[in-house]
Amino acid sequence: MKRLLILGIVLTVFSALSMCTAPKAIAKPGSGSEVTVGLEGDVLSFDPYAYDETISNAICDHVYEALVLTDRKLQSVPGLAESWETSNDLLTWTFHLRKNVKFHNGNKFTADDVIFSFDRAKQPFSKYSNVFASVKGYKKLDDYTVQIYFDSPVAVFPTRIRNLAILDKESFEGKDEGYVALHPNGTGKYKLAEYVREDRIVFTRNEDYWGEKPQVTKITYKPITNDATRTANILSGNVDLVVNVPVRDVERLKKNTDINIIQQPSLRVIYLNFQGWTDHPSPDSKYPIISPKGDNPFKSLKVRQAIYHAININEIVERIMNGFATPTATYCPKFFVGYNPNIKIPEYNPELSKKLLDEAGYPVQNSGQLKGYRFQVTLDAPNDRYVNDAQVAQAIAGYLEKVGIKVYLNLMSRNVFFTYIRTSHPMGDVSHFLMTGWADSSGEGVTLAADLLYSYDQKGPVKEGFGDVNRGFYKNSQVDKLIDQALATKDVNKRAELVKKVWEIAHNDVAYIPLYFEQDIFAARKNIKYHPMPNKYVYAWDIEVVK
Repeated sequence: MKRLLILGIVLTVFSALSMCTAPKAIAKPGSGSEVTVGLEGDVLSFDPYAYDETISNAICDHVYEALVLTDRKLQSVPGLAESWETSNDLLTWTFHLRKNVKFHNGNKFTADDVIFSFDRAKQPFSKYSNVFASVKGYKKLDDYTVQIYFDSPVAVFPTRIRNLAILDKESFEGKDEGYVALHPNGTGKYKLAEYVREDRIVFTRNEDYWGEKPQVTKITYKPITNDATRTANILSGNVDLVVNVPVRDVERLKKNTDINIIQQPSLRVIYLNFQGWTDHPSPDSKYPIISPKGDNPFKSLKVRQAIYHAININEIVERIMNGFATPTATYCPKFFVGYNPNIKIPEYNPELSKKLLDEAGYPVQNSGQLKGYRFQVTLDAPNDRYVNDAQVAQAIAGYLEKVGIKVYLNLMSRNVFFTYIRTSHPMGDVSHFLMTGWADSSGEGVTLAADLLYSYDQKGPVKEGFGDVNRGFYKNSQVDKLIDQALATKDVNKRAELVKKVWEIAHNDVAYIPLYFEQDIFAARKNIKYHPMPNKYVYAWDIEVVK
């Protein structure tokens, strides 16, 4: 019933570009304005634990808040917790809660709500169980103090907890996911006023909000999945701001004097993941792996290297992304703690790719089902989530076909795709080769690595709460050990050196194939000043209306 519900909003960025207009008066915070925003998709659920997905997260953040929030420099700042401290051994964290805060229905916020939320976030359906990696337990010390205890040190815990929304115990205790998804009730800056699936999500300002009230009193998010339609809506004035401007329309919109374009590097990396660490990858229901040897070709390092050399990443960026992307050799953004500048993208070399495939024992077949090919795989990818995602997936398939790998494309809508690739999918992990994206706003490379690279088995996590996005089931005990050491290291420089080694090992293993970081592109009417967040979450409070 339950999950596919409501709107989609989301934006994340890093250094804003553009937006020059003649000086005008800007309405003061709290004075009141109404804005309409065109999003590239709808919210998947108003249950903040059901999905960890950008559009849905940003929408839910209007209603719900966490103990710790993220500022524009990706630093941790007080949210529902006014302050926090840790013991010298990093095994105990204490959070002091904000007083005089109310949920939208008038219920009082206390430590009981925090404990209830922690318990719920640990349930099997939740996409935030990784927050409690290494957590031994937690308890309420008094109505406004919560203490958390760890089995092993976690120096960056505030960055892990700042995505965990706090729910009202009184409203949701004993209720299932479907109920929570349909009855949002948080402490956030906005209340849900109306929702019409695939048409609009309407928020009104929470006039009883504990902090400073934003300028915008009413915001309507309109899911507009079609690229051309989003462009048409900003040109016609039906919306004030649009997200994910189609790259082909940027130059045209720049020529319109009534519209400003805002660009910034994205935190989202688009990448390929494959199940190369198991003898029996999960079968694809339509097109399973077919190998002349009856094995899993992805287990071979040479095969993974060959796939990397077969893909012309620069050509994808230039021709499909129109230059609005940045090729990358790692998941980790340059300004994160632990970024490794020494990792380079392997050269595009299809002849070397063919040689590696031959050496791996997968020659082109002369007869049978695989005649003319070496082996067959299916590439799963969304067709409406990332900028030009379907075209990029088609290009990947084309590059691999040229070196003798038969590829079936399994393209699907975003609301199906994210259920399909979940590591906790009830049918098991059905994708053995996929193209997807990931963004992290922690500023910490170790957080990325713990989620994406920590060993994960098909039967479940090797270490509870770690590797939840390791969809290829990558396994390397040395990587796990380095991540554990980095999490226990307070000194930022020492932690960075440990994480650099992690990225180097994963790169040499071809644990994944990073393609590029997207660029966040927005278009706004001249009377709108938009200040995008580095994580591309589109928030009403980051919008100002010029009077």
